Amino acid sequence: MEQEPLDRGNAGRSDRPEVRRDARPGPSGPGAGPRAEPVVITATDVAGSRFVSGTGAAPEPGRQAAVVAQAESTLPMVVRSLYGQRLGSVELRSGAAGDRFFALTDDRGRDLTLRLDAVPLPSGTVARTHVNTTSDQHVVQLSDRMDPRQVGRALSHEVGELLAVRDRATRAAAGDPEVAGVAPNRGDLLSRGGLGNAERRLGLTEEDLGRIGELNHLAALMNDATLDASQRAEARGELSALIDHMGLRPQAPTDADRRAAELQAAEVRRDLADPHLTPMAVDALRELALPVERLGAADAAELYAFRSRAEHARPLGASVAAPPLPGLRPDGSPVPREELAAAAARAADERTRAGAATLDELRAEIAATGEWPTRQVVVGGGASLVGRDPGALLVDARGRWHLDPGEGIVQSPDQTRDMRASGLGDAHQFADPTSRVPRDAVRLWEDQLAVRGPLVDGTAALVPGPDGRLYAHIRPADGSPELYVKVEGTPTVATGLPPEMVPGVDRRDAVNLPEALDAVRGRLPADSPAHARLTGEVGAERALQVLREEGVLDTLRSDGGARAALQTLDATALWERARAAAPGRVFIGDEIAEGRFDARAAGAADAPKTWLVAGAGGTGVANAEIILEADPEARVTIYGPNLPPALENQVQFTALRERFVSEYGGDGRLTIDIAPGNRVGAVRMSTGPDGRARFREGSVEAEAYVASLGRTAPMPEALRELSERTRAGGGRVRGDLMFDRDRQYLGYGVTFEAGGGQHRVEVTGAASQLLPRDVFPRDTQAALTAMAVRQVPSQSGNAAPGFAPVAQQTALLAEARVRGTVERHASVPETWGRPAVAGATAPANPVANAARLQSGRRSAPPGGGVPGAAAPGPAPRVQRPPRPGR
Repeated sequence: MEQEPLDRGNAGRSDRPEVRRDARPGPSGPGAGPRAEPVVITATDVAGSRFVSGTGAAPEPGRQAAVVAQAESTLPMVVRSLYGQRLGSVELRSGAAGDRFFALTDDRGRDLTLRLDAVPLPSGTVARTHVNTTSDQHVVQLSDRMDPRQVGRALSHEVGELLAVRDRATRAAAGDPEVAGVAPNRGDLLSRGGLGNAERRLGLTEEDLGRIGELNHLAALMNDATLDASQRAEARGELSALIDHMGLRPQAPTDADRRAAELQAAEVRRDLADPHLTPMAVDALRELALPVERLGAADAAELYAFRSRAEHARPLGASVAAPPLPGLRPDGSPVPREELAAAAARAADERTRAGAATLDELRAEIAATGEWPTRQVVVGGGASLVGRDPGALLVDARGRWHLDPGEGIVQSPDQTRDMRASGLGDAHQFADPTSRVPRDAVRLWEDQLAVRGPLVDGTAALVPGPDGRLYAHIRPADGSPELYVKVEGTPTVATGLPPEMVPGVDRRDAVNLPEALDAVRGRLPADSPAHARLTGEVGAERALQVLREEGVLDTLRSDGGARAALQTLDATALWERARAAAPGRVFIGDEIAEGRFDARAAGAADAPKTWLVAGAGGTGVANAEIILEADPEARVTIYGPNLPPALENQVQFTALRERFVSEYGGDGRLTIDIAPGNRVGAVRMSTGPDGRARFREGSVEAEAYVASLGRTAPMPEALRELSERTRAGGGRVRGDLMFDRDRQYLGYGVTFEAGGGQHRVEVTGAASQLLPRDVFPRDTQAALTAMAVRQVPSQSGNAAPGFAPVAQQTALLAEARVRGTVERHASVPETWGRPAVAGATAPANPVANAARLQSGRRSAPPGGGVPGAAAPGPAPRVQRPPRPGR
């Protein structure tokens, strides 16, 4: 339920202006609390609601708990009074982890759950519902700035919208020709103005049905004898304004040419809304859904005042059309499902040609000027392309979903239904509500977005130049000569999730080989032979050999300070040996997920038939599916201590079990070995009777091994050289978290200071969910992770680094940059760590009192270093950008 949606790609809701005035909050029931502070009134509020206090301001302590407490007491009343024929048996329960949720049963006897929370939401967004038609576990998030007395109206809308989404999914699954294979009507019928898109397909949208829930709620309030006269009058005023906003009465003067058309449109809307109205609402509309000149004096005065506020509410740029969503043909019509593969292939070809043209343009400029070109630069793409400035040079290697051989992303169109509001695409265009979003749809969207500005298919590293400027060192994917670009402004990096970890490494102090080598060098004298021999690119096995040859390995093993580093070196050395002994049969999970294994050879006679996937997260499940699809004879065991909560709510996992797990009716080729005692250590390899390597975890033995155990958190690869050279030269690397004024996480910034100058880079998208361990303290990462879980709950089937959340994050970042509202913080705002339920105890937030950064700066720790950073090593060899033509 939104009041002020994103400007970008939000078709159908751009008529929701922003109005700011003192609040006269309407009641949600007896015993209303204190009056609200001045509010932001937008969109639905132009319909008379007074929901959200203070643009972006954090609520006072206790507001979140108060909103949730009010919601928990109000939801049963909303269900019984407005949706009693659709839902029953509403009961508040507590889960095993102490979380609270409502258990409900629908009129078909199906069980569903609904969780309630109050969180920071974008300005103007009163509430939003994560609808999961796969697991039937749903979450309503209410703005933590709303007046608790308005909770009833918000829930009336959200429950109505939730039921509409569920109904459509049920009808599609049953093969109803009106919805199966057809994208939902996106033109809201119940809104001011002409019928627009609804003229082609007259039908109420999910948003429309939510608004009808509000109508029914307000009609009940204005007739509630337990309220005093002023409260009932206030509800009446809100209802009248909502009628105006929904286009249920004409607004044109009696002598205007458009008067007749508006009257007819109002009648059409009323006919479609009537079946969903309560008797009280029918009576209220009969009394109030009249032209203003036919209303009583008090009602007319209230309506004239409302219209006057709305007229002066439109923000600057409200009339500017958003760019079209990707997924369209050249003529602007939607790509039909049967044409998706061909459309994706055409978009890929267009992207290739556009990339070649950009390279030609850059090289022509170099030849003409003798200088490296100057450009704004974005490194990395994916779902973050929705926030990319079309004037910036995009350098992207077409990763992840252009490489993944799987069916598609792990969510359904229903689970990503709000993605189109960010400008990415409409998943329902290409799949039914509970199917998976196809891989070709993702490729089509990304490629069509990529060509909206200059682009190079390839990779880029940001490096400092001898002139003090920052350069992008570009390596084109077509193998043509490398080039440099002078970076203008602040570059953006959105290169996706960092690499996965090797099994058996120390997860706390030395999670990867570079960290382990840095730690070992830190325990050795700087002038020792061992220290010198461990400089540069050194493998784990080679590092252990050097330490052994220099006679310091045993000393280090007795040194408690080196224990973590040596554990990681030992585990990585075992991994290197296994890779060498069993080529093509030992993988990091991303290698499977990105198609970097020979799927064609999977069915060969000598191909491995038994696979062990160590780790039961999302990547491990995706790996298992890809292997089983590639080789019909393969058998896979997923091994780990637990399943992440989000898996049970995703389309992919439930379908995978039904196809391949015998307990769920599958063919038995997949075993999921999950138990609390299943701990994965360093890779364990032995030799079988046939002389081939075997791999074991617990009682599971297999011919091939895939590690999917979680991710490391280094500096993004595009920034690694810049970071190393900054520190090697005695400089500092500082980090900050970026939020907008609504406390929405936008990514992190990194400032590299050396030689009296500095360069700033901003990281967003999936990469921004894992903070570089050598820049940010661990408690900041812990707070960010806790925020991400709350912001994108597991019941949604999504996760913060996922496709749809990344699109929403980067769209918000683009908007905040335009408005100049990007804020830099030392850590997660305190309100993300507050308890959501009255009386509940939240885990202590170690960074709750961290002060907000002033002017983007944070005071340095004693000694001028970076918390948690390793001591700088010797300066690496500097490769300066060559002159053009060399």
